[in-house]
Amino acid sequence: MKAEHSKKTQSTTSSGAETTLALMRFMFDGISGMGAAKLGWEMDTDSRSTFSEVGVGAMLCLAPLLIVAVWVGCLYGIAQHLQLI
Repeated sequence: MKAEHSKKTQSTTSSGAETTLALMRFMFDGISGMGAAKLGWEMDTDSRSTFSEVGVGAMLCLAPLLIVAVWVGCLYGIAQHLQLI
C-alpha cells in the first residue's frame, strides 16, 4: 500500500513540474512575441498559404523585434529619468 502511495506522489509531482514548465513556456512565448513569430513562420512555410497569408505571416515574424524595441525604449526612458545616462 505504501508503494502505491509513493507512485501516486511521484506521478503527481512530475505532472505538476511538467504543468509548471508548460505554463512558463506559454508565458515566455506570449511575453516575448515568440508565439506570434511561430504562428507567422507556420503561415509562411505552409504549402497552402495564399500571398496575403504570407504577408501576414511575415509581419508576425517581426513581433519579437517590435517587443524588443518597446522594451529598449522603456528602459532608455527610465535610465534618462533616473539620470543614469
